[in-house]
Amino acid sequence: MNCEWIRSQELKDTFYYRRTPMVNIRLSVPHMDGYDHAASRFNLYYRQKARASFNYARTRLYPQAVRQYQYAMSQEFPFHTYELIQSFETTYCKKPIVSLFYDQYEFTGGAHGNTVRFGDTWDLSRGTLLKLSDLFKAGYDYRTVIIRTVENEALRRQETGQVPYLDDLEKNIVKFFDEKNFYLAENGVVIFYPLYTIAPYVSGIQTFTVPWILFGDNLRIKP
Repeated sequence: MNCEWIRSQELKDTFYYRRTPMVNIRLSVPHMDGYDHAASRFNLYYRQKARASFNYARTRLYPQAVRQYQYAMSQEFPFHTYELIQSFETTYCKKPIVSLFYDQYEFTGGAHGNTVRFGDTWDLSRGTLLKLSDLFKAGYDYRTVIIRTVENEALRRQETGQVPYLDDLEKNIVKFFDEKNFYLAENGVVIFYPLYTIAPYVSGIQTFTVPWILFGDNLRIKP
């Protein structure tokens, strides 16, 4: 979604060992234009996240990569540079509510890397992040509506051969449902399931949109 006052700030670095690149870092970080309280909170939050990612690459990935490099050289094996890459997408942009998700891809050798998704929804009138429960009126059983919708869509995908879900699909949908794993879209609330939870790696991160209309008049926000 085009949100002209949220843009990407690109941060890059490479950590070397004996002139050989060990870890490449490329982060696309959300940045909000403006100088008000909400913009300051928003930008500080993602700067701190980026700083934590660089620290993780330096203190965890780099030593691991060096050990792998030394072993590869001793065995005359090829060494593949580690990577930490972040991208984001703004999915809902109606002030004061802004929602986005960002993916962190990590490659440490092997057949493929791993991607972890994070969803953030902001109330810019307060400069705070919203929890899933904040979207609904107190006492409303939104969880049942969400789980039922996800189950119905997952079963439809499975029956039509779109996704080869893992065994115990309905049980896993409940087991791995995490209220932190959501973001907003124009047509509803998007729930996502991390890799390996309900589907094999090749099927990717599974996302399910629960249309606004299914929540009736129980929403606190106006989509």
